[in-house]
Amino acid sequence: MSSFPAPDNHVISHFLEQYPHLGDACIDATYIAKNHMTCRFHCGQPQRAHYLMVAAVPGAKERLLFSAALVEHLISVGQRVTPVIRTISGNSLAWYHDNPALLFHIPEGSSPQHQSADICRQIGDFLGEMHASSAHFAASYNNPRSLLWLNFASKELAPHLSIGDLSLLEEQLNRFKRTIDARPNLPSGPLIGSLFSDQLFFSEGQLSAVTGFYFSCTDWFLLDVAQAVNEWCCDPHGELDKHLCSALLNAYAAKRPFNHTESQYWQDILCFSATRFWVSRLLSKYTSEGSSSHKDPEEYLQKLERRLMSYYPLPL
Repeated sequence: MSSFPAPDNHVISHFLEQYPHLGDACIDATYIAKNHMTCRFHCGQPQRAHYLMVAAVPGAKERLLFSAALVEHLISVGQRVTPVIRTISGNSLAWYHDNPALLFHIPEGSSPQHQSADICRQIGDFLGEMHASSAHFAASYNNPRSLLWLNFASKELAPHLSIGDLSLLEEQLNRFKRTIDARPNLPSGPLIGSLFSDQLFFSEGQLSAVTGFYFSCTDWFLLDVAQAVNEWCCDPHGELDKHLCSALLNAYAAKRPFNHTESQYWQDILCFSATRFWVSRLLSKYTSEGSSSHKDPEEYLQKLERRLMSYYPLPL
């Protein structure tokens, strides 16, 4: 179960004493998972300033430091990401009880509630720029949602799964092990790790900022692309929409072209990404507490099943 004390307005206001005066906090939303917690809140009246706190278990301290360093690098090269607010002592890392935490300022704007070709184009453009600008970022952090994590997670979930779902999960773990064992020469570098609606902010139709770097790590670029496609380019049944895929993938390729090896392993990575988020949602459902809401695991199970039958190819 989660190790995070559930926050309230007083607890968050106490947390903010580590920062230059931001005012009393009023919580907007909280999500508590097994190994991390996010809390959105606002300070000040009537001009509200909005913030996102990301806290992690103590063992993930280096992971948050990597995230903060990546954010600073992306800002230095002109990327549209929200900065990490530094503490009074000038540190990027703060503490929520005994847990390391980062604090981000949330910009004005709104998160998209529905996908469109234009939104997909802007997401692809952002990801392509981010990956293309990574050559001079030297830090690295192993992917915390790797095959090793999936193997442990599958054992934890086994009592909760039907025979069919457990068999599907084991098939995908074996499939991805074969991919890793093949040692494909896939371009790699720093990833954001996820691009969900609440991480994106649009102003007057334009992507103004991206936040929430908790899942950032170093791995194949294609994992970021696959997550974005699975999240933003599907119809209500989980099938890939060719127009949305084309918008996102072509915009990405204009910034960082795909190669033939990536094309060869694209379906494998799409399936792995869908599996990873299916599993993480199952874990949240069965092993976490204190969350204001749980995202539906069935959404990504359905997407995985559709990826097994068909996919949209990479532009080359």
